[in-house]
Amino acid sequence: MYPLPAVLVNCADPAHESVRSALADNAVTVAAEFATAGDLLARWTSPPDANRRLLVVTLRSLDEVKEVARMEACFPGWPLLALVEGDCDTAGLFHVNRAGASQLVPFPFQRPDFDAALDRLLIQFGLRATPCRVIAVSGVVEGCGATSVSVGLATELAAVGGVPCVLTELTFGLGRLAGLLNLTPTATTRDLLNGPDEPNLGNVQAALTHAGDHLAVLSGQVAGLEPIAAPAGRLTQLLRQLRHSAAFVVVDLPYTFDPHYFEVMAAADEVLLVVRQDVPAIQAAKMLMQTLAERGLPAPKLVVNRYDRDHASLDAEAVGERLRCKAVYPVAPDSTGHRAAADAGRPLREVVPASPTVQDLRAVAAGLLESAGIHPHLPRRTLWDRARTFLTRMTN
Repeated sequence: MYPLPAVLVNCADPAHESVRSALADNAVTVAAEFATAGDLLARWTSPPDANRRLLVVTLRSLDEVKEVARMEACFPGWPLLALVEGDCDTAGLFHVNRAGASQLVPFPFQRPDFDAALDRLLIQFGLRATPCRVIAVSGVVEGCGATSVSVGLATELAAVGGVPCVLTELTFGLGRLAGLLNLTPTATTRDLLNGPDEPNLGNVQAALTHAGDHLAVLSGQVAGLEPIAAPAGRLTQLLRQLRHSAAFVVVDLPYTFDPHYFEVMAAADEVLLVVRQDVPAIQAAKMLMQTLAERGLPAPKLVVNRYDRDHASLDAEAVGERLRCKAVYPVAPDSTGHRAAADAGRPLREVVPASPTVQDLRAVAAGLLESAGIHPHLPRRTLWDRARTFLTRMTN
């Protein structure tokens, strides 16, 4: 739910139904409506109570800018979103901004622009108390195990963070999450990316499938093999709506290296590249990290999956040095545990809680939680837990 109710001013005509629809899709409730700014100021000469509202005001000409200044003066601290109709030169837009508009959107508007303005208002006015973090997880070559890392990381974030987490896969082919976790989704990414309507808060949340305490899953398509053809911008819009649904969104991202791939990478707050402990995988990771840097994207963290501690020439320290990356997380193998979890259709932590893979992914999750300002609730490990973990490492 958007933290501020809206007050609509000068938005009464049928052409402004798009405003109401866009507000509803962003979970913004409309608290009051006024035909003109004069009507608003005649009823409220000052804030009616201590609660702030979001003022959404349509400006049909620059003659109405004085009314914006009056509203801003009467309701200090209230965000004001100005919908500017018709052509307006740069000087006119500056005039609207100086009058007190917090964000300007041309009307008729493009939905991504309107949505971005609402998001920016939350940041400007300090209303985003627990910003969601999108974690993109991608293998660098085939067989790195990025999907198993994504599942394990999401379940650990939900469990030790005690915060809502969404796990999704943005493959344009057949999804795997529903099968791995024994889920029966009523809607998938195909419905949201290929459907007639853009992803909005309603249809995105309806597509989420409960998969455990604090964990929900948006799975890839499960009933067909025809590739998804997502219109431009749909992926970004989907991720934006998922941000409103959880504290963390873990994205299992296939290594396609196409424009859609880099669109998701650009929208993510953190990138985890999953590598194998061999030279081809390290070379692929190096090339991908260079590409991300050239595009101005954040430096990724590395997960060395199925980590062999006896492979001294490519241990975690050596991998970090070769790729000039300080954040390198080794994740121990547990082929028996993964097989048992897949057969049970449950996360590894529920089937083999003492698995060394679980312990290592818990460390990754704890680091991500702490960087987001969330204190992880780590279980206290007994001597028997440590012994079981040691024995499991020795047998893998």
